[in-house]
Amino acid sequence: MADSDPITGLSLPRGARVGLLGGSFNPAHEGHAHITREALKRFGLDRVVWLVSPGNPLKARGPAPLEERMAAARRVMRHPRVIVSDAETRLGTRHTAQTLERLRGLHPSVRFVWLMGADNLRQLHRWENWRSIMDQVPVGVLARPGDRMSAQTSVASRVYTSARIGQAASHLLPLIASPAWCFLNVPMMDVSSSAIRATGGWTAG
Repeated sequence: MADSDPITGLSLPRGARVGLLGGSFNPAHEGHAHITREALKRFGLDRVVWLVSPGNPLKARGPAPLEERMAAARRVMRHPRVIVSDAETRLGTRHTAQTLERLRGLHPSVRFVWLMGADNLRQLHRWENWRSIMDQVPVGVLARPGDRMSAQTSVASRVYTSARIGQAASHLLPLIASPAWCFLNVPMMDVSSSAIRATGGWTAG
């Protein structure tokens, strides 16, 4: 059986452990795909949903059109357990805390985990209602090149020190009541969307 909702179009198995990876994906690249595969394996997830956002409130310049970013994401991420979704556009939410609240209401049996790179943990305290994110669902953090030390001493990591679980228990993260978070050091690919745009590898937008 699945929890389906007509608003987002998502159909998720009841009781499933589902990772949510949000971002503008402007453009999606193999680095996104790599951390997604690592998250599926290391956090014991049944599914991962890429939440391709309408835009990033922290960035002044808007991304390429949503349809182009969605199409590029589907080309990059070909995996039977990964869904590329425009749920935030459908829901009309602009901030992660709002998106999580809505998705949890629409899929009450699903065990969601918010996924992010270590670079986002470093600046999480700048996000709208960032504590609500930590308090609503477990958070899985995957290290990226150059961000390990600064992320682990960030505002969010200091505030939620007692909620951190060790890497050895990472597969249990979806089953632990929030607040709970886990920082994983994984083999990373040193590639970014901004670098791709700067070298002309992404011409949309």
